[in-house]
Amino acid sequence: MTEAAEAAPRDMVRTLPFWLIFVASTLGGITNSASTPIIPVYVQDTLGGDSSLAGAIVALAALASVIAMPIAGALADRRGYRLITVVGGGIAVVGMLLLAVLPSLAGAGVSRVLFGLGNAAAMTVIMAWLIALTPANQRGRALSYFGLSVWLGVALGPQLGTAVEQIGGAPVVFLVCAGLELATVATVIALPRPRAAAIGTTTGPITLPRGAVAGVWHAFRAVWAPGVAAAAAWCGEGIMIAFLIVHLAGAGVPAGGFMGGASVYTVFAVSVIGARLALASLPDRIGPLRATAIALSSLAVGLTVIAFAQDFWLASLGAAFIGIGFAPLYPSLTMLATRGLTSRNRALGLGLFSSFTSIGYGGGALLGGFVISIASSTLAFLIVAGLQFVALAVLTAFTRDESPRSPDRLAEPRDPAA
Repeated sequence: MTEAAEAAPRDMVRTLPFWLIFVASTLGGITNSASTPIIPVYVQDTLGGDSSLAGAIVALAALASVIAMPIAGALADRRGYRLITVVGGGIAVVGMLLLAVLPSLAGAGVSRVLFGLGNAAAMTVIMAWLIALTPANQRGRALSYFGLSVWLGVALGPQLGTAVEQIGGAPVVFLVCAGLELATVATVIALPRPRAAAIGTTTGPITLPRGAVAGVWHAFRAVWAPGVAAAAAWCGEGIMIAFLIVHLAGAGVPAGGFMGGASVYTVFAVSVIGARLALASLPDRIGPLRATAIALSSLAVGLTVIAFAQDFWLASLGAAFIGIGFAPLYPSLTMLATRGLTSRNRALGLGLFSSFTSIGYGGGALLGGFVISIASSTLAFLIVAGLQFVALAVLTAFTRDESPRSPDRLAEPRDPAA
């Protein structure tokens, strides 16, 4: 073996740390997508609330993650990734346990806030951890593979949650999810520590350095316009994850089974994965702004189809359109957002950008619950479909699709609890 070959970095995708991170991300995704679709049924059947209250409780986790993501990123840059990930995962475990053992509206609200804070913090740092461990010339490939973990979680979670709920009830689902969070923490404990130079870790007391506000403002300016588009898109996922089963139940579609509402989530996730493999180079070939326009349009079509769906097959067609739209969407948006970020504020920028997805996810649940309570689920899905075109207009007005494009494609944002 030549000296050059010995010095060449290993393929990150073939290493144990990569797959530990992949597993941790998948477990976090399963936890969120297994518990979230159960909450509207739990709130209405067990706690005596309505659709509007159910949407608010779902949204609490996403809104809490808006706070957790940038703070976790900033703390991880200074205090180390393992500490923040373990603390975040532990908080998420407490949140899930409270949801299982305190059958009250107040308990549900507190537990969702804790889960949102902890899970979002842990998952944000896990994404930054992968970036820190991966050589710069391998990040695009490694993060493209890593992004599949998010959609694998979406594919498996609703099926798991629905099956467990039918056997043991909603509290058992939440206990299972607490166990999954513990498994996430156990997985990241085995990860190697990133190089200090890669993450800028410091050991002194945390103070507000000179220019910190300016640094946050600089990161925000870099990500806000793509963030608006991400918020609209994840608003679609938020209403879909929270209320798709309720929406289809109104048309007589069962929650479980091969052609049940939960299986539509699987169609959605499989569509994302398949389209991601087929369209991986689309942002590079036509530019991230054009790719985003196609993606948001596909989301709008899919949400419209679901709005009028009366059976599993039409709902699956809508989910497929949404999945195809999500495939190039996040890589395109992050290519636009990360142009103005540097290695010194990457975790902070990722946290801010991910916060937009949390706002959208929570907004989808809130908007869906409110509109369903006063009108219908059909109108709720149609409103969110229209938001995709509003977001595209904003992005087009404030973003230029210029070269060179960013080589650092970040991972999928965590479905604020994705």
